[in-house]
Amino acid sequence: MSLAALVVAVAALAVVLRSGGAPYRVNALFVDAGQLVPGNRVVVGGIPIGEVEQVELDDRNRARVTLKITDDAFAPLHDGTRASIGVPSLSTQAGRFVSLHPGPNSAARLPDGGDIGAEHTEAAVELDALFNALDERTRSDLQAIVHGSADQFAGGQAAAANRGLEYLSPAVAQLRELSGELLADQRAFGDLIVRGATVAGAVASRSGALQEGLVGAAAVTRRLAREDATIGDLLERAPDVLRRARGTLRRVDGALATARPALRLARPVAPRLARVLRLLAPVARGARPAVRDLRTLLPDAERALRGLPELERVGRRAFADTAGALRGTAPIVAAARPYTPDVVAGLINGFGGNPGAYYDANGRYAHIAFMLPPNFLVQGASIAQPVEELFNGAKGGGFLNVFPDYCPGGSTAPPPDGSAPFLDPAVAGHCDPGQTPRP
Repeated sequence: MSLAALVVAVAALAVVLRSGGAPYRVNALFVDAGQLVPGNRVVVGGIPIGEVEQVELDDRNRARVTLKITDDAFAPLHDGTRASIGVPSLSTQAGRFVSLHPGPNSAARLPDGGDIGAEHTEAAVELDALFNALDERTRSDLQAIVHGSADQFAGGQAAAANRGLEYLSPAVAQLRELSGELLADQRAFGDLIVRGATVAGAVASRSGALQEGLVGAAAVTRRLAREDATIGDLLERAPDVLRRARGTLRRVDGALATARPALRLARPVAPRLARVLRLLAPVARGARPAVRDLRTLLPDAERALRGLPELERVGRRAFADTAGALRGTAPIVAAARPYTPDVVAGLINGFGGNPGAYYDANGRYAHIAFMLPPNFLVQGASIAQPVEELFNGAKGGGFLNVFPDYCPGGSTAPPPDGSAPFLDPAVAGHCDPGQTPRP
């Protein structure tokens, strides 16, 4: 009996000691207290673990809500704990509560009297504030949506709608998480909205250009759609082209490495080359008409070039025959070349050279006679030669049938220096150096 009384006394003492300990408190900083009052519940997962002890403003005009935690299982809290103000019903203003989402136990502990920062708290959204943020037209459209939804669910479609909401719930939860991430850094989110408004304003001010761009993009898309087969063929060939290009680029790399010393050596010439190119630019512009005219001549030139093979085939034989003829005439030309002075002298002297020293009021005149012998163009056959030498003397008359065999320069009287007649090796043995005309 005494043992049972001792156990009861120990248990009572433990209860008294536990209940007499100071509760654990943290301060949650809210942008808006959301009509919280002392005594409102503090819950985790809907289960009460404490109450709101005090609501006041801090030095930055934020709501400082002191939360008294009476459940030892959540004392202390850890970093990363989030707090939000919950509303049991959108139509009520009483019974607000603070919902806690404890941070991981591996995080640092929040000391007694510590703060849950405003970046980890969420204020309650009032229904009238939400509606006041909408203009009259939007509220009317929202009202039409509500009435339309009521009409849609009135025909026995509530069960189907409920099933749809079951599938929608994960998406809404993800959307809530996304909204929480966006609002975690309100300053960055505000900057994003302001910059987005600036971009939207810039785009709106150029709506005409944007519209033209969209129309052009649509036209390009339509053209690409019509060329679907061509684009598909290009895409099919692209891998092979890229493989070949890879090998080409690999060789280009080696070529560039080889050309690098030459480029370094050409660096001093680069400024002068730049000046040349600047001067060449107007020349190139001026050459455009000439190039255009030249392009019109290219078809005729092309036809002419096409005829060259046939001309070459015919001309090759002609040139071969001509070369053979020239080789055959080479000895004749070599033998006739020393007589060039005699021919020239015959043309000049024979047609009024020496005998043409007379003149009257009409100018100079000469007595010219044409002789029948082959060497009538040389001086030895001039009019000064006796006529009887044209005939065969007293041997029956008639023209000469044996003509003089002069050596080169022998058609004129021998000069005092003995330079004529000239015995050329090409004609040696084919002329008579003793034949000279009479002085």
